[in-house]
Amino acid sequence: MAGQTNEITNIVRFLQEENQRLQQENQERQEENAYLRECLRSIRGIQRALSNVEARGELKPLLDRIIYEALRMADAADGSLTLVDEETQEVMFVVVRGTLHDRLEGFRMPVDDGLVGWVIAHQEPVIANDITQDARFSPAIDARFGFQTQSLICVPSVSRKKVLGAVEVVNKFSGRAFDERDLDMLSVLALIAAAAIDLAGFQCDENANPEA
Repeated sequence: MAGQTNEITNIVRFLQEENQRLQQENQERQEENAYLRECLRSIRGIQRALSNVEARGELKPLLDRIIYEALRMADAADGSLTLVDEETQEVMFVVVRGTLHDRLEGFRMPVDDGLVGWVIAHQEPVIANDITQDARFSPAIDARFGFQTQSLICVPSVSRKKVLGAVEVVNKFSGRAFDERDLDMLSVLALIAAAAIDLAGFQCDENANPEA
């Protein structure tokens, strides 16, 4: 009798664990489907902005939309698109969204400075979920503009094997860590941005204006 009771107990435990596993899988599947729907929504928004580039040659709305979608999909507060000025060996913040929009857009820094500089130099993405533990991070911009970077993800913007700049997203609203899904999404958006910049022939010089 005791053996039968133990067997029944084991069966019930197995069924409970299996039910929990199936519920978890279903939840993950629902979340993944919701994320894919949001990805499609982002692509449609970028397509609309891309039509402005084709019709009126306006690059800035497209780049701004790309950063907007990057922030929305990553649930992040701040982001930027930087381009390399080969003549001055500087990086310029061409598009900035978030708290530093008015002050950081148009700002320049040495091309080899900080994590952005590392990403551009090595043509590799970076996920830094605890910025205090990453020696490549430079606190210069935080100190200058009174900002606090806690975590970030940065990917190179590459066209025809040439690094044009980088796309960076900073500080999730939720406080959660950036992950591989964020990296995949941002890599696609950086690729679109690079292709548009390359196609438009935009040059990062003193008088450059992405609207042109």
